[in-house]
Formats: sequence, structure tokens, C-alpha cells
Amino acid sequence: MTRLIADIGGTSLRLAHQHDDDTALRDPAIMACADFTKAEDAFTAYCAKYKPNIDMLCLAVAAPVTGEWVDITNSHWQFDAGKLAAAMNLRAYLLINDFTAQAMAHCDLLQYDRSIPVNHRQILRDGTADQTTPLLVIGPGTGLGVAALVPAGDDIQMIEGEGGHVSYAPRNTNENMILAHLAKEFGHVSAERIISGPGLESIYHCQTGDHKSAPNIGALALAGDAAALSAVRLMLQSLGTVAANAVLSFGARAGVVIGGGIAVKLSAVLGDSGLIDRFDDHGRRRPYLQSLPIYLSVDPLAGLRGAAAAIDNRYLARRITLV
Repeated sequence: MTRLIADIGGTSLRLAHQHDDDTALRDPAIMACADFTKAEDAFTAYCAKYKPNIDMLCLAVAAPVTGEWVDITNSHWQFDAGKLAAAMNLRAYLLINDFTAQAMAHCDLLQYDRSIPVNHRQILRDGTADQTTPLLVIGPGTGLGVAALVPAGDDIQMIEGEGGHVSYAPRNTNENMILAHLAKEFGHVSAERIISGPGLESIYHCQTGDHKSAPNIGALALAGDAAALSAVRLMLQSLGTVAANAVLSFGARAGVVIGGGIAVKLSAVLGDSGLIDRFDDHGRRRPYLQSLPIYLSVDPLAGLRGAAAAIDNRYLARRITLV
């Protein structure tokens, strides 16, 4: 049996295929969603190029998973997962949230077998992990993803939510100014309105009056531009707030993995961004937070690896649907 693994975000689609008896991801490809009118066209293009003999599909999507219908939050793509699998003549499919897949790529942090090779994370802060409690995985990309892994006997259960859409909680004058500006446009201001690529663009515009793309702002920050650094630091400190709030809510004392497409690109400025200081700065619960390990995911294919792992997870496998 060969599986087609798909990780669909707001900007990019990652695809690979995998044989049942081999964990290797074959022919991984990263494609721009904007290059295709429909998701189906992107799948057709990949299969035409690599010709995998697939019979199952695992879809990790940047959207709420409440049924077969998929509406990618920050993209124009909409499709029915069951009809997509049927059109591809597959026997089964599994539909999960994209940050469920991101989280599943870090299952080893909750397992006591340390023989598993780890080369897809960096340690931002060492700490003491309680592996009997949840692990938080969070990260900004086109949106803000939040998920948690929960130890469940000899396996792992998932908390799948929409944590990127919690209300933004400013902590200082600059953040209050950003909130007020965005509230005029959107009404409700979610965390991902600030902690994401579009969010970084909004911060920069609010602070400078200029419009620049998130990649441009990031590049300027890495080059030492003061205005860009200010915007990046506000975004990353806000990420620290949201991550700490989620850790406190979940009791996630196994630690925090920061993923997504943005943080790794800004890794050179993470150390002095104020992210970890903000994470710890939670009053009476500072001791609770400041002992936790914090990791940075550096694997561009983490979503694919995690989606592949989801197929074999006892709890997620129950959701595999026959076509």
C-alpha cells in the first residue's frame, strides 16, 4: 500500500508519498497554492509528475476539521475531501488539521525511548520536561497554528483546536496600539491577526505607515533594520504571550515546540527578541513556566512526517474513512 501525504497551508502545499513498509518520504515537493485554481489541480500535477501508485490519502489542512468539507482559512481553496479521494480512485483517506500534523512530528518528546534520532529541532532553552503531561506545539505561518500532544498509555492523544483564533491579549502600549488599529478593521482581533505573516505586515504598517511584505520585513530585520526589528520583536513577544497562555491552559509541562514557517526564518533574532522573557513573565506562575524546555522546529517537512505518523496513531486512525 502506498500513501499520498499532503500538508496544505495557506500559502504552500507539501506533498510526498510513502510505502507501508518504509517510513521514508518519497519525492517530496513544495508547491504554491496560488499557482493552482483548485486543490485537485495541484494533486493531479504532482501525480502526473511522479506517478505514485497510491491507494490512500492523508490530508493535513489549515482549516477547522468538522466534516468532509475543507475551507482553507487563508487561501482560496475549498474542496470535499471524500470527493477528492474518490476522484483519485483511492480506497481511503484521513483528514486532520495541519497543526495536528506539525505536532505529531514531535511525538518523540513524549516517549522515553531516546534512541530516536533527532535532527529536526533546535533547543531554544533547555529545561525540565514532565513527559506525563501535554506538549504544546505552536507556530506562525500564514496563520497561527496551535495543537497539543497528550500522553495516553503507550500512545499519544491529540488536542486539536483553533487556538490561533483566541482573542489577542496586548501587554504594553505598542501592542494596545496595534490592537486598536486592527479592531477598527476587523472588529474581533484574533491572535493570528498579529502572530503570522499577514500580522507582521500589519504591525509594520501600523508602526511605520509603510507597506512591505512579511519576507521583506524579515530580511530587513535580519539585516539589522530598526523598524523591521521592532515589528518582528512585537510579533515574537506576542507569540510568547499566547504560548504561555496555552501552556497554562493545557498544563503542558512537557515543553513547547515552536513551528510554522516564520520562526525558523527568524531564528537569528529569536535569542534577543524578548520571546522567552515574555513567555516567562506571567506573575505568580513564572516558576511554573521558566523551567520548561522550548524548542524550535527546523524541519521543512515536519507536517508531512507528522501526517504520515497520524495514520498509524491509534486515536487518529479511527478517523480513516473508506471511499
